[in-house]
Formats: sequence, structure tokens, C-alpha cells
Amino acid sequence: MATDVFLAQVRWSDPDVMGHINHAKYLSYFEDARMSVLATSPSGLAGADGDRGYIAGRLSIDYRYPARFRPGLQLRVESWISHIGTKSWTFQHRLYDDDRLVAEGEAVMVAYSYADGKARPLDADERAFWSRYLP
Repeated sequence: MATDVFLAQVRWSDPDVMGHINHAKYLSYFEDARMSVLATSPSGLAGADGDRGYIAGRLSIDYRYPARFRPGLQLRVESWISHIGTKSWTFQHRLYDDDRLVAEGEAVMVAYSYADGKARPLDADERAFWSRYLP
């Protein structure tokens, strides 16, 4: 299994008034990690050619521990694929502050044809690419 590791740079605007990283920012960190993997996939960044794109079908986050802002903070996102279906695949994410688990997330991605305006089956090269990230 290939696990992708992405370092999310926490910005000065990310914490709330209490100094905790705002819960909505976690979704952005997971998205940035996903996009770094999606950019290297056979379909690339979605919508470029109108045929082999993708859309988010479902997103969820479980918050485990409040990360606190400090200058230079980078949170580590570990990502892998837990399921590949006919037209979709599921990312799993874990967000860490050093070794402490901060949050877990899941994103169901759907293969999508922007030209046809509907979900489409994964092609063989896409399925092979995402299979590398299965446990």
C-alpha cells in the first residue's frame, strides 16, 4: 500500500480566537492533500479535457484533538484509498500534529464526465492507479 504524506502549512488566519485551528480548515488541509495526489493521477486535475474528471460525492471529518496554532506549524496529512467501486473511490485521511492524531476524514470521489454531465465508470488506468493506494 502506498500512503501519501502531505505537509499542510498552517496560516496565521487558520486559528480561532482561542488559538485552536478552526475546524473548517481541516477540510481544506484534506483537500490540499487529495489534490496533490489527484494531480498525479491519470485523469489529472479534473475538467481539463471535459471527459475524465471527478467530483466529491461525500466528505466527512471526525475531530479527535484540538490543534493549537504556533508559528511555523505544519500538520501532517496521511492519505490512502480504502475502497474502489465502479464509478467511485474512497480516500481516507488522518491529520497529525507531530504524533498526535488531530482528525480523521473520508472523501468519496466520483469519476465524472463534464462533457456528458454525469458519473462515468473508472477507466482501467485510473483503477490501476488508485489500487496502488489500497491497504
